[in-house]
Amino acid sequence: MVRVITQETYDEVVKENIEEFDMSPEEAIKEAVAQFEAQGVDLSNIIKDLSLSSGENHLVSETISKLKDLVAKGGSEEDLLQELEVLKSECSKDIAHRVRAGKEGAYTLLLDLLYSKHSKIYEELSDRDTKFMIRLLECMAALMEMQPDLLDGKGVDLIKNILDNIENEDIITATLKWTTTCCVKHEMNRQKLFAKNIGENLNLLLKVAGNEKLLSECLQVIRKMTLDDDVRVEFGKAHDHAKELGAQMLVPLTNLLKENTKPPLVSELMLTIASLLVRHELCKMVAECGVGVLFTVLADNYDNVAVVQQADKLITALAGHDEVKRDLVKSGIVPIVVSILNRHSSNPTASALTLKCVAALCLREPTHGLQFIENGAPEAIVECMKVHPDNASVQKNACWAIRNMVARCRDQNSKFHELGVESLLNSAYEKFAPEFGFDIKSALRDLECDVKLDEQWTGKGVQLDY
Repeated sequence: MVRVITQETYDEVVKENIEEFDMSPEEAIKEAVAQFEAQGVDLSNIIKDLSLSSGENHLVSETISKLKDLVAKGGSEEDLLQELEVLKSECSKDIAHRVRAGKEGAYTLLLDLLYSKHSKIYEELSDRDTKFMIRLLECMAALMEMQPDLLDGKGVDLIKNILDNIENEDIITATLKWTTTCCVKHEMNRQKLFAKNIGENLNLLLKVAGNEKLLSECLQVIRKMTLDDDVRVEFGKAHDHAKELGAQMLVPLTNLLKENTKPPLVSELMLTIASLLVRHELCKMVAECGVGVLFTVLADNYDNVAVVQQADKLITALAGHDEVKRDLVKSGIVPIVVSILNRHSSNPTASALTLKCVAALCLREPTHGLQFIENGAPEAIVECMKVHPDNASVQKNACWAIRNMVARCRDQNSKFHELGVESLLNSAYEKFAPEFGFDIKSALRDLECDVKLDEQWTGKGVQLDY
């Protein structure tokens, strides 16, 4: 069990090292850290770089105190901006600084300042007001990174009001960045924002032309809405969010992909589309809108491994719909996928994702498996297994690809045997049996290799009374 301590306890130990053992501040900090780590204490929430010898407060606390004084006394915006920059810099250092700022009331302070500027939304915002509001939003995003619990109902209302009423694209971009921060690892924040119909705002923002930064932040919020990463919640609504957002946005997103087939937006667009494909009708919707754009994307970015990885994810997601999968194969996706597998075989992530793509396209489709074999997929798969023998994802996805290719085409097994795949699978079993030994044995079984299958359930020989 992980142990934790308070900032005050840590400070006292450092001070004791300085006063009792005549250490320098640097030595005192190093000794305190070593002492607590030896005891199994988690110091991730502790500010370690302290100037304690002079007895001064933390810079985070001093900055927040100065901000409060400036607000109370009606200080100038220039002074406020200066202190906000310091606070943002401190919050950007690590989670410990952000936790300290949160405890000192930074969230409430920033929110009140935002509301004071937000009250002018029905007026024309001056350049100075705009600059000040953007700085506040950036500072809020820095403060709440990895501590989204700070968001309250007032903050949710402010996000919605800004998106509803402010047209300045820089302010909207900063608001979306704050929104993204609020949604990471926090299911309730996502649900509260979704309940405010934020999807409607995001859908409208997709139509804003020419602002790549704004579109990128918008796509990030869409993806974060579909996450299921909050371990504190037993049942989230990631699927429901993806279903509703997909129905609204997949058509405009696919159209945007047609217009942006090269970096920087192409990867984000494909990743966002893939994250929304959670139902058959949504896959069909994208296909009808024009899935042929994938061929253009792959042709334009054949050597770009980052783009290829996202294209693999999108093809795999679309292949979840059998009719769409058949249309992709009829359109000629097979030789392209095999070519990608050969081109990027040295990259473990790209290899794993492309192998998963092969497995998805061949699932329950023997004719697809035959096409892959005819286009040289066995050689490419075996090469990936040889290049990445210690990569679990590559080995596991290779097993799936092999199984789906030969499960209904056993007469094609000889091709894999000629390439020595049996020894590769046996080597993988020795390394990864506890993780996915069943998948490896299943591949060996479908290749008609000599394999001993474990009996999963056995009777105890007990006489049953009737």
